[in-house]
Amino acid sequence: MKRILLFAILNCLAGYVFAQTGIVLQGTVKDGNGKALPFASVFLNQTTMGSRSDESGGYVIRDIPPGWYEVIVSYLGYESQVHPVQLDEGKALSFVLKEKPGMLKEQVVRPDKDREFYLAMFKRVFIGEGAFAKECKLLNPDIVEFEPDIAREILRARAGDFLEIRNDALGYNIRFLLQHFEYNPRSGYSMYYGNPLFLPMQPRNNVQRKRWEQNRREAYRGSSLQFFRSLIAGTQREDGYTMRRLKRVEKEKGVVVDAPPDSVMQIIKSPMFSRNVSFLSRQEWPADSVLHKRGDGYVLQYPDLLYVVYSKEKEEQLYIQKYLRSNERAGPQTSIMRLLEPEVRVDRNGNLEAPMDVIFENYWGWEKLAVMLPLDYRL
Repeated sequence: MKRILLFAILNCLAGYVFAQTGIVLQGTVKDGNGKALPFASVFLNQTTMGSRSDESGGYVIRDIPPGWYEVIVSYLGYESQVHPVQLDEGKALSFVLKEKPGMLKEQVVRPDKDREFYLAMFKRVFIGEGAFAKECKLLNPDIVEFEPDIAREILRARAGDFLEIRNDALGYNIRFLLQHFEYNPRSGYSMYYGNPLFLPMQPRNNVQRKRWEQNRREAYRGSSLQFFRSLIAGTQREDGYTMRRLKRVEKEKGVVVDAPPDSVMQIIKSPMFSRNVSFLSRQEWPADSVLHKRGDGYVLQYPDLLYVVYSKEKEEQLYIQKYLRSNERAGPQTSIMRLLEPEVRVDRNGNLEAPMDVIFENYWGWEKLAVMLPLDYRL
């Protein structure tokens, strides 16, 4: 299996079963004057679980598996809210939304001769370039606004409402509340994150249903979501994952960089890190060198970078072509994971509590929204 997103990208147990415990989240959505906001979106980030408020502003989300979630509340013209919550029993949460400043100002739309170019670039980075990405369509591209920074060679994008994406490969309609997007075409560095709600589509027939089931299994196997759940279950080796430490050192002119003990130089084909030398440990890391029990959850904590190989699937040919390796055979899917904080919490279901604090490179960094699954997905 980017997520990245970063992707920030964002994007996160084989055989793991979420029990239907009947946990209920409910409450109200109102404005600062106490006025009910009907039809506000209230959902659990990156899941299929969500609701809309009724005419009195009330909402109910039922049958939630226990775990840690981000509750996202959104209403057009108001600032969205993100509320982290641990759900082990029924809970009541009410929200007061603030009106966005300047919403009543007249919007002046100016023609942009580069818009189609920016839009094509945005869709490649946001949705992806793999086989499943070719079956995804952004349904409302007109709401995407671009802010190119010519001097720094960075493209930024924003949207005032949910992006609507139809994924015909996996059978989901996705409503994505974009929080941040930036992309540097020269280095290939991209960072975006936001809050997706997955709405399962109804298959036309059994053939389409089976195809979606197969594609979802394919997307799940080798993904960061399966990887985290495999670490928690202690089944990462059986599931096809091996881990090693990767150390990245910036090159200095005229200075020879010696490999650390028990390491070999590793060629990382990325223009973003062309000024660095990478050294890969010869020794495989066990799970307890990466994931540590902490309270009722876990934390990811390790030095340098984590080099993850998934041996049960080969790289897509489109990935090989992307990195100008068309003369090479497809190898195992290899990804790199970098933590932006000393520790990143993971709940017992394998969900990252702060996905923006993890950067995925290589294969996980190449795979984007087109292969993203809801966190409540199970085989």
